[in-house]
Amino acid sequence: MKLLLDTQCWLWWFAQPERLSEETIAHIIDETNELWFSVASVWEIGIKVAIGKLPLPEPIDSYIRSRMVQLGAQSLEITATHALQAAALPLHHRDPFDRMLIAQAQAEDMTLVSADTTFRQYSNVSILWAANS
Repeated sequence: MKLLLDTQCWLWWFAQPERLSEETIAHIIDETNELWFSVASVWEIGIKVAIGKLPLPEPIDSYIRSRMVQLGAQSLEITATHALQAAALPLHHRDPFDRMLIAQAQAEDMTLVSADTTFRQYSNVSILWAANS
């Protein structure tokens, strides 16, 4: 399975893994699954760090790079196809980063790992519910 981790779940994995469900953890550590992290999430983290909403234990470039290696995740670039798909989505979600993740999951036939309930409003995207509730 190809798993696209949303920004929040990515951050939880490293800082608050107890917030993730057992099923999600099992899928993430299953080496038969491919793990992906979108450039949209890197961009979102960068903005949050810059405005002081997200403190990181090290500079963002080394933080992202080292965690990608640690997790064995691949980087998902943003393409024109992804941007057009995001633009065509219904406006259930207005956050541009989240809309991009939905579009990328659809276009690349990935399962989106998320705890964002708004994602459930999109019927044509596979969601792995990540919250430990």
